[in-house]
Amino acid sequence: MAAYTLGTASQATGCAKSTILRAIKAGRISAVRDDFGRWQIEPAQLFHVFPTLANPDATPHTGPMEWDTTTDTLVAELRAVIADLRREQDDLRQERDHWRAAYEREQAAHAATQRLLLPEPATAAERDAPATREGAPAPETPLKFWCW
Repeated sequence: MAAYTLGTASQATGCAKSTILRAIKAGRISAVRDDFGRWQIEPAQLFHVFPTLANPDATPHTGPMEWDTTTDTLVAELRAVIADLRREQDDLRQERDHWRAAYEREQAAHAATQRLLLPEPATAAERDAPATREGAPAPETPLKFWCW
């Protein structure tokens, strides 16, 4: 049988061309390019990964699925897994909120301790006033020291 192109492979399997191309690029299907740059896919490779349609001219089944006990069991298991994941996510959020509140309390306690330990910052008037010793007059001009 001749090799398939992406278009004919898509029609034969009912998959999108992009899906088949991703399988080629991922290495799940081996294919080569011809002289014109089109992918050439061997049918055995293609049908090993993607099932064939009963009628290649038919379109994929889009109607409602038939449910059976296996499907019901799988749906129930998936719902249980999702519920567990949601509970775990809620637990992680609560733990995050707990640690965030503890961090904020610790930061507030640290800031309070720093306020007790450090002197009050000087006002602008105190910073601009010349430094004098108690009882000594303020010098009129700043002293200059020369070093040789």
